[in-house]
Amino acid sequence: MTTTLTKEADAFAVTLRQVIADHPVPDVWRPGSPSDDRTPALDAALASVGWAELLEDPDASAFIGPAAVELGRGLAPLSEVDRLLGGSPLHQGLARYPGERVIARTPEGPREHRVLGAQPVPYGDCLAVHAVQTEPTGAAVHPDAESAWLRAQTGYLAGLASGALDLAVDHVKQRAAFGTTLSGLEGVQFRLADAATAVEGLRRLVTREDCGPAALAHAGQAAETVVAQCHQVVGAIGFTLEFPLHRYSRRARVLAAWNDAWLEGALT
Repeated sequence: MTTTLTKEADAFAVTLRQVIADHPVPDVWRPGSPSDDRTPALDAALASVGWAELLEDPDASAFIGPAAVELGRGLAPLSEVDRLLGGSPLHQGLARYPGERVIARTPEGPREHRVLGAQPVPYGDCLAVHAVQTEPTGAAVHPDAESAWLRAQTGYLAGLASGALDLAVDHVKQRAAFGTTLSGLEGVQFRLADAATAVEGLRRLVTREDCGPAALAHAGQAAETVVAQCHQVVGAIGFTLEFPLHRYSRRARVLAAWNDAWLEGALT
């Protein structure tokens, strides 16, 4: 990747960060209830800066990873990531944010299915998960769609890890304990240093040419490890609905499971 292209990709990522900051996503999830975090204002704003058409850019792979990191940091709806695939990934009759079509993985590659009916179901996050009835249309997706989606999913996980780390660092700087702040304790420093190293690794991963299935599988494990470290230093408050860390850890967990199902061909 040329230096010029890297600068342009970073600038695009900064633009997306500002868009998401201007259109924050509310936490509408509650245990046992179907929930949907899509916001029309954010969807329109992201479309206006070119996210929706990014796959048509010949240099799309350079932009997708860093931009998706910002989507994850800002907890943007995953429908924005699925837009690159052409629709929700379908797993054993379940789809998130289903529209008129969803995408199934087949031995011949991703294929489009038409949605005939959809029933919302409770899920572990605000992913608008539905049990759907579908039929195959036989249509293939964009030839670059799956690789772009894999990179975006990896970037999104990197963003979740980064957002969780930011929250944890801010918390330990302010929380008093044993005559100092939590940030002054060696054990806390070690945990956060490990988490920061993992986050940096994930950020680098999304810029690699081979950011594919293996990268996505690793990203899921790494993101879950990072948020677990963050919960350790934040303590019990991190599991309450009032403190936003649970939004990152909950999404990292369910997204890792969803991605593994896509990679393995079965929902676990």
